[in-house]
Order: sequence, then C-alpha cells, then structure tokens
Amino acid sequence: MTGLTIDTLRAWERRHGGVKPSRDRRGRLYTDADVARLRLLRDAVAIGHSIGRIARLDDAALQQLATTNPSSAAPPVAPLHGAVSAAAIASAIEGFDLRRVEVQLARAAALLSPTELLRDVIVPALREVGEHWHTRPLGIAQEHLLSGAVRNLLGSLIRVHARPDATGRLLFATPSGERHEFGALGGALVASSSGLGAIYLGPDIPAADIVEMATVTKSDVVALGVTLREDGYDNRARAEVQAIATRLPRHVELWLGGPAAIDASPAIQARAITIGDYDALAAELTRLGGRF
Repeated sequence: MTGLTIDTLRAWERRHGGVKPSRDRRGRLYTDADVARLRLLRDAVAIGHSIGRIARLDDAALQQLATTNPSSAAPPVAPLHGAVSAAAIASAIEGFDLRRVEVQLARAAALLSPTELLRDVIVPALREVGEHWHTRPLGIAQEHLLSGAVRNLLGSLIRVHARPDATGRLLFATPSGERHEFGALGGALVASSSGLGAIYLGPDIPAADIVEMATVTKSDVVALGVTLREDGYDNRARAEVQAIATRLPRHVELWLGGPAAIDASPAIQARAITIGDYDALAAELTRLGGRF
C-alpha cells in the first residue's frame, strides 16, 4: 500500500518517529491516516528530502514538501551507519569482494546496537541478495559468501557479549527441516547482548536433541526460528515443532519466531509465545531480566 519495505517502515517509526501505529498481540495496526502519511513521507524522500528532517512535520507541511525541490535546503544528515547499507553490501558481494563485505559489517557492528545491526543492515542485506538475485548477476556462491560472513560476525558478537554469570538461559535453534538460521542466530545475539545466557544450537536440529539440550543446560526458554516455504509451512518442520512442544518440560517456555510462527497449529500456539519482531523479542527478554 505504501511501496515501502518492512525495514524502512520500522526505521521511519523507531528512529525518526514518522508514524506511531497502535499495536495488538499480533503486531502493528496502521490506520488509513498512517498509510496516507507514509505515502507523503515516501514522496518527499523520493525527490531528495531527508527523512530525518521531515519525519516530525505535520501532514500539511509534508504535502507541500512532496512538490518542493529540496536543492536549496541544507544537506541531509547522513545516517549513523553511513555507507554501510544493504545495497552497498550486495554490490561488494557481486564482485566477490569478501574483504569489503567484512569491513562494512564490522563497521556497522562497531557503530550500531545488535538490534540495529540486525534490523537495519544484516536483514536487509540478506534479503537484497536472497530475494533480488534475479535482478543482478548474483549466484549461489555469492549468496553463500554473504551468509558465511554474517554467520561469522554474529557468532563472534555472541561470544563477545557472553557473560559467565549471566542469569537466565535461552536455547536458540531451528527444528529439523528448517535451514534458515539467521533469525535464531540473531535472536541469540540480542539475548546475549541483554545480559542473559544464550546458547545457539544451530539450524536443522532434531526435536529430541533440542529437548535433551534444553534439559541438560537447564534452559528457561527454547526459541525456534521457523520460516515459510514456497509451498507453505513445511510439514516436516511443523511436526518437529509439535514434537518439541509436546516433549519440552512445562516449566520451559517455548518461543516461536519467524514468518511461519503465526501458522503454527492451535495446539502449538497454546504452548508457545509468538515473537513477531525484534521489539517483541526485546520485550520478552526484558521480562526475563534482560537489559537494553
């Protein structure tokens, strides 16, 4: 309806205060007025106005700006992560320039909080390369190159934030049949950065192993990443999540994150907490004693 990506919507809301949608337990609720305002912001940005300078203007001012040439205005303020963007990383990947990718990711990690790093840089970059490979000369090798660089960075950051005296213990993984790991890996980083104990078990882990690991490590939470396939929510992963929900001790919370979380069966939903985005994750981590 707005022509904006999810990541842009989140940035314009959280960083710039451009819109303030209401919420229910499933996520954000945008009114017709919110959508109209987002379109005004989009049109003004499209002709060169800086979102940081216009986000808090009223709708009448935005309407005027959308037809005003910004060339005489003061230069826009550069975002904190500057040239580190999904497009810049995709460009480096296109040329197999792993060194440049690693430098940009490291710079973003130094400048941004873990949540900002994931939301504003890593997730958009993975999406840019993964979903739009058909519009640029990218292949499987380049996609794997980026995945490896991101995996190494997130794993290193988890170790940097790890604390031996951390309270709470969360186990992050994806169930057998689910190989999209970055949601769970990113969640482990956010948990670790909040001061809680986070263990990242990995992708494609059988239900029995996840339950056993949760028991051995005395985990308070098992957090699973689940995504959508082209043919819908994968039956194998669904069965694995059901097995985990059934076998996991009742005192251990089960969290489901990712696009397919809301497609879980009613029986699974009754057992699990659905994590819609990084804000929802932060809220649950705060409940457990995490600090941001």
